[in-house]
Amino acid sequence: MAREPEIVTRYRTLALENDPVAQFKLGDLYRLGYQVKRDLDEAVVWLVRSARQGNAEAMALLKKMAAEGVDVRRRVDDLPGKRQPVERPDYGTPAAAEARPPVVAEPIPEPPPVPKGPKIIALPEIEVETDPLRIGESMDDPALLRAGVDKGDPACMVALGNAYREGKGVAPDLAEAVRLYTLAAKANDARGQFSLGVMYDLGLGVAQSNAHALKWYREAAKQGDPQAQFNLGNMIQQGRGVESSAEVAAKWFKQAAEQGDAGAIFALGALYEAGSGVERDETQAVELYRQAADQGLALALHNLSNMLRQGRGTDADPTEAAMMCRRAAEQGLAEAQYNYAAMLALGLGVDKDEEAAIRWFRRAAKSGDPRAETQAAALEKRHAAETVS
Repeated sequence: MAREPEIVTRYRTLALENDPVAQFKLGDLYRLGYQVKRDLDEAVVWLVRSARQGNAEAMALLKKMAAEGVDVRRRVDDLPGKRQPVERPDYGTPAAAEARPPVVAEPIPEPPPVPKGPKIIALPEIEVETDPLRIGESMDDPALLRAGVDKGDPACMVALGNAYREGKGVAPDLAEAVRLYTLAAKANDARGQFSLGVMYDLGLGVAQSNAHALKWYREAAKQGDPQAQFNLGNMIQQGRGVESSAEVAAKWFKQAAEQGDAGAIFALGALYEAGSGVERDETQAVELYRQAADQGLALALHNLSNMLRQGRGTDADPTEAAMMCRRAAEQGLAEAQYNYAAMLALGLGVDKDEEAAIRWFRRAAKSGDPRAETQAAALEKRHAAETVS
């Protein structure tokens, strides 16, 4: 776990200020698992808050989710501050649970820049599981947590800090969250050190400081915290607050990877593919990508798809490549959406389907791929001409 994507932080900040549009957007991100770890409970919370202020899109989406069997009628507390109350909408009756497929929570990281060649692998600047401070976890009674804080319990300090950061059970107060995380960090609590590092890293409730983020990540990493080890490796690899060193970054990624951190496993695979900080080993890269892909990481699915398609580090398998690419594309990764569209257009690993290819190019364009709209328009024009003739 590392930095929360900027778009998520922006939506969250506005959502906590009771902006109904931001609340809808944040809820939809959690519903889709796009740039955050998928969490339907958290999605419902933000969508209900938006719907209560009259947001028609939120109302419609909640009704759709209810029809799919999602419980949207749970209690959701309002945030303090100004809002526009409206009559509670009817979201419909949830369908029987057995009538729908099981929900698979898959973490989706932010898409990386488009690589210019097979040796140029962009490591993610953010983590696979977006919320670095465990947003969406069950919270204890703030009064009980305060009592624990008064007794010097670092776990209560971190939990109450999370509550203030998230605005759950208390009014949002990032400065108070920083104060509580600092108390826990100075008590040598690894989670407090990691959480304080995140606040400095993101500039939440405190001035952004790479130096302070690096310091607290290092303290937590030395105690074996895998998320701190991954974040520390990222900062070192990117040269934020310290001289860039792929070799040192690889060492921290390895420690986090050994504890099963999907982001670290992927990052280490990317280093092996590129031969950066470690001896180049495409077979090892494929193995690591598979491990991270097994945890649903979109970037790993996409890189594994590329290597399977190209036969690098493993036997070429266009069918499995297409399957992996689609899984990444369905998580909203723009580059995977573009590649999957191209595979559909060419019939590579899948049955040729130009209409489906056009749809995926359009999705890639909507996700921000600058090439996709041109490809969709050209394919649509050709497909229309062939239909007429």
